[in-house]
Amino acid sequence: MDPTPARPQLKFPVWLTVVLSTFAVLFILGAVFGKSAPSPQPVAAPAAPPSTTPVTTSATPAPVTYTVGKITDAANVELTGSDGSHRTVHILGLEVATGNNCYASETVVWANNKLAGAAVKITTDTTDGVALSLSDGSDYATAALSAGYARLAGNVVSDSLRNAANSAQQAAAGLWAEPCKGMITAPTPVLVPAPPKETPAPPPPPRTSEQAAPPPVEDAPEPEQPSSAYYKNCAAAKAAGAAPLHRGDPGYRPGLDRDGDGVACER
Repeated sequence: MDPTPARPQLKFPVWLTVVLSTFAVLFILGAVFGKSAPSPQPVAAPAAPPSTTPVTTSATPAPVTYTVGKITDAANVELTGSDGSHRTVHILGLEVATGNNCYASETVVWANNKLAGAAVKITTDTTDGVALSLSDGSDYATAALSAGYARLAGNVVSDSLRNAANSAQQAAAGLWAEPCKGMITAPTPVLVPAPPKETPAPPPPPRTSEQAAPPPVEDAPEPEQPSSAYYKNCAAAKAAGAAPLHRGDPGYRPGLDRDGDGVACER
């Protein structure tokens, strides 16, 4: 047998066990059914005061319009822009007569009536020239070509301009008519008028039965036959005592009758 004596076991009092059990139950119930503490709400930042700086918006600039000033010729003009600019431009697609060349004066008059002081817009702008739109929306170069006041430039690829030039040429309009016939690099040729045609005389009206027949043509007198007498001159006829000689007398001949009155060597 073990000589070591056994320790006595400790026992909790009943009332302490009941109290501890009660606290344990309450703790568990509180953990399950209790409300969680409210989480803190974020505080909104104060609103910024409205800005007093005006907001600017970029506006599209208005297109520049031009007014035609000086007209050098139908293909070269000076323009004054609505923005105060000044330009001298060449009209694309046009070749026109200038100076004293054929159809130059007619072309200048037409261009002045069409462009002087007119408001135009530049629809094409290149280093070689510009295209102008008139106030009615029509293209100036097309109008000049279709009316026959310009020829088409060789470097043009526009179908509308080519069609306008071909129509004027086929219709012989403007410079394509006489006397220029499309020539604008030389003076107007001088046309020689054709001689008037002779009008044939109308045939005589037919002779009716009531009209008298024309009188018969009398036979012409037979020429005088030379006589056997011959006088070299009037002196010879006077020496022979035959002067004066009358037509039909022996020795009379027209060579001795200077005045042709039928009497020779009368003086």
